[in-house]
Amino acid sequence: MADSYRGKNLIFIISQPRSGSTLLQRVLSGHPEIQTSAETWLMLHPVYGLRGSGIETEYGAAFAAEGVGEFIKNYATGSGIYDEAIRNWAQTIYADALSRGGKTLFLDKTPRYFFIVPELYRLFPDAKFIFLIRNPMAVLASELTTYVKGDWPVLGIFQPDLLLAPRLILEGIEQLGDDAITIHYEKFVSEPERNISALCKQLGLSFHDSMLDYSRTPAPKGKMNDPVGIHQHTRPSTASIDKWKTMAGDAQSRHFALSYLDALGQDTIGQLGYSWEQIRQDLQPASPPDDRGEPVFPWSIAIRPRQQWTARERFIAERYFAIRKKGRLRGTLSATKANIKHLLRELKRAASLPAPPGHR
Repeated sequence: MADSYRGKNLIFIISQPRSGSTLLQRVLSGHPEIQTSAETWLMLHPVYGLRGSGIETEYGAAFAAEGVGEFIKNYATGSGIYDEAIRNWAQTIYADALSRGGKTLFLDKTPRYFFIVPELYRLFPDAKFIFLIRNPMAVLASELTTYVKGDWPVLGIFQPDLLLAPRLILEGIEQLGDDAITIHYEKFVSEPERNISALCKQLGLSFHDSMLDYSRTPAPKGKMNDPVGIHQHTRPSTASIDKWKTMAGDAQSRHFALSYLDALGQDTIGQLGYSWEQIRQDLQPASPPDDRGEPVFPWSIAIRPRQQWTARERFIAERYFAIRKKGRLRGTLSATKANIKHLLRELKRAASLPAPPGHR
């Protein structure tokens, strides 16, 4: 396997979603040698093929992982053959995209690759890995304004992006050592020419001034792109660096931000390159807010997917939105009735299920 594909023509951007990865991708795709796509998600399925957890499938992912593992153990030359198969598959599919685009390097920007950094590095040691870091409070603020938009339970969809990604990204940077290329969003947009020029040098590419004006660079095809921010400018801009600080003026957003800050902790925030104390200070309102009487949706519920909520948490969520719509008294009564109906349905469903063997 001396001639094994090692990803020499690949560039990966590893980041949290809403961290400026689409902007960085757009700037880099202005280079004449780089081909890209909105987000490929290509490498997640092959890598997760041997994982018994973290993946759900109709056919049963845990059983499949066990079956594939047994096949490799008993009938293949070893686990390395599965890696080699992934490399061959990746070489075929990336090379096809490069051939169609007439380029030599493929830039794969898929934020949830933060889950598989060790595997990507093992599979493609000659690839370039860019770790893009942004203040997590800015990431949260962007999630809230772009996708959540007041429907607080939607936040649970982004639980891994907010709670797991920062630590996994830091672990990836530590694992790759000198092979990790780290860039901070704030520095990137503040001095784009200096930072992109340096980045190109690390990638072994020539820098072109035209890369910074992405108005003439075609947007990658696909829906998984920044739907808002990138269209507001034609060059990297500092306009959104401090927007997250406006969360201090809103009770709900401030509650989420302070809870998120505590969830990440001082060590993680510091290792990312930010000051936990300064962020907390910036999240204090300029004047005492008049939050009395305004319900706040709990972070502890919002950050978890709905299917994980307990009956009590479902009631709290229903009561919150009912109070917002009908007032405290009528809203509480409405939520209580809805919760009772839900419990009765669950009891009826449970009663209709057949008794387990030995319990008749």
